[in-house]
Amino acid sequence: MADTELVRSSARAFTDAPALLGEPLAVRDNAGRLSSWFVPMVADDRLVGFVELLPDLTHRRTSWFRHHPDSSEGCPPAAWWLDAGTVLEHARPEMRAGESAADPYLSFDGVPDRLAWAVPVGGPHGPRTVYVAGDTAWSGVATTGLG
Repeated sequence: MADTELVRSSARAFTDAPALLGEPLAVRDNAGRLSSWFVPMVADDRLVGFVELLPDLTHRRTSWFRHHPDSSEGCPPAAWWLDAGTVLEHARPEMRAGESAADPYLSFDGVPDRLAWAVPVGGPHGPRTVYVAGDTAWSGVATTGLG
């Protein structure tokens, strides 16, 4: 597995704002295998975009949330995508009485283009996954991932 500094260094080639690149996060499939690297671009406390690299550091995509190059207005708070505690807060309304959550991990719902945090949930209704993207959460089937 590539170290995070190598991942960040590789991402620099795919953005015109390399100074905004943050700490890379591993994106894992539902079996826990590395699917890609998510390298956030953060300005102040906002996620203005990201670079996604495949495990071999091939460029997958670069995406921007900002509408104007010099403004982060309208961009989501970075914590929505980068802070596990905030992800858990957004997942809780989807949880049922008696359920508990394991540690969230960055993943995707169905296909790799649908990046979302996976929150493994267990309880009286059986195991399942709550997905969180930004401030939106929804229920999914149980996964065998890192939870």
